Amino acid sequence: MRRKTLQIPVGNIFIGSNHPIIVQSMTNTATTSIDETVDQCIKLFNANAKLVRITAQNVKEAEALKLIKQNLLTNGYNQPIAADIHFNPQLALRAAQYVDKIRINPGNFVNLFPNNISYTSEQYHQELNAIKVEIEKLIPILINNKVAVRIGVNKGSLSPRLIDKYGNNIEAAIESAIESAIIFNKLNFNNLVISIKTSSVYETIRANRLLSAKLDQLGLFYPIHLGVTEAGIDKHGIIKSTIAIGNLLLDGIGDTIRVSLTGDPLKEIPAAQNILNYYEKFLPLRLLPIYDYTLEYCPKVFTNNNLADGLPPRDIDFIEINNSNPFELISKKLETNKYINLKINTSQFDLYELCIILGRGWIDGWLRDLYLVDNNLRQDILNDIWGILQATGKRKTLTEVISCPSCGRTMYDIEKITKEVKERFSKYPGLTLAVMGCIVNGPGEMKEAQAGIVGNGLNKANIYIYGKLVSKNIPIDNVIDEFEKQLKIYNLI
Repeated sequence: MRRKTLQIPVGNIFIGSNHPIIVQSMTNTATTSIDETVDQCIKLFNANAKLVRITAQNVKEAEALKLIKQNLLTNGYNQPIAADIHFNPQLALRAAQYVDKIRINPGNFVNLFPNNISYTSEQYHQELNAIKVEIEKLIPILINNKVAVRIGVNKGSLSPRLIDKYGNNIEAAIESAIESAIIFNKLNFNNLVISIKTSSVYETIRANRLLSAKLDQLGLFYPIHLGVTEAGIDKHGIIKSTIAIGNLLLDGIGDTIRVSLTGDPLKEIPAAQNILNYYEKFLPLRLLPIYDYTLEYCPKVFTNNNLADGLPPRDIDFIEINNSNPFELISKKLETNKYINLKINTSQFDLYELCIILGRGWIDGWLRDLYLVDNNLRQDILNDIWGILQATGKRKTLTEVISCPSCGRTMYDIEKITKEVKERFSKYPGLTLAVMGCIVNGPGEMKEAQAGIVGNGLNKANIYIYGKLVSKNIPIDNVIDEFEKQLKIYNLI
């Protein structure tokens, strides 16, 4: 059953449990390029996005939102747009005059002590009070212009204040969302949507399960926006997003979704719609167990040939499922067994179904080994299975590449560079690399990676190793070679 929430008006739509789950996306054009941004918004709306977010990183971009909204209305598009705000509360005050929703990142909305690693109790409460002051300034504008707010937390850009208190973990991310929600609530503003995103599938699922429970416990029934931040490129990003979003939706959590794929945002819409379609197909989901994810078990993949881990041992009991209602059979088997092994013919399933079923089993810990009984198993299908295992963190066979979807802050061809990184550095299991669009959030949000490329101006990038800047302002045509050089210097490859 879907979690009951408030119904939040955003322009001419509602986000909440009484309304359909909506798909949204974000432009990656320069915000000040009015015609280009309007054109991309129109394409996204035509593709069935119900809301489009646009970055506003300075006053000029915040003011550009006025013309973008006017031009969309002139062209007959009255769907809502949202402004993406980081670092500067003054930009939220401006943008809220022109858009239907603003996203604020509480991790960087106010930072009184930017060089602090540790905080005294006085400094902690001083900064928390400063956040309240900025929100108090914002609320009258929100009310006058009928603007909603998303409190959008990213684990990679948490406040140092909360990291000092809780550590750099999802507990800090949840507290970041909750403390801002409480401030708005106490000021009698409740047109809120909440999100917590990480680049980890497991952390995304765990964080949103804990967040929804905590919100309900506090009587804060705000809708939840789902997504995996920096999910990656093409199929890799689809796999990570489908496992996380699809299974959270099956938990009844989530009212709006975004699939963050590197490159053209138009690719995000059909991927998100497919997740919604399969979520609806698998409803209702019987209660399934959730075990300790940290239990060490490396699943094996058996086949009828030598493509994977060989033939299955005779002493392993496999249950065979089909795609009509797989969770019904799984739930019955789990009534008498703590763990199960699955036998499937992948020709009966598509990628989205495999991601939801296998992803849930490996994340929640009740699935062990897998037997693929296809007589003509294709290598690309087996690669998808490896990709699901990789995304769940249960078995690393390739280099993990985290890449942001890009937005108006990105000033180089991030899709091209991400593909080149994947091709050149693909065969280093256990290595995590990042390709980030800009220095606004890039260095913070690539913390899960040992090394990364971060855009820094027009067709230039910086290189980071273990969070340390090691090479600056590299021309983008040379950045892959320089990246390889630095990876070798630090013995990462």
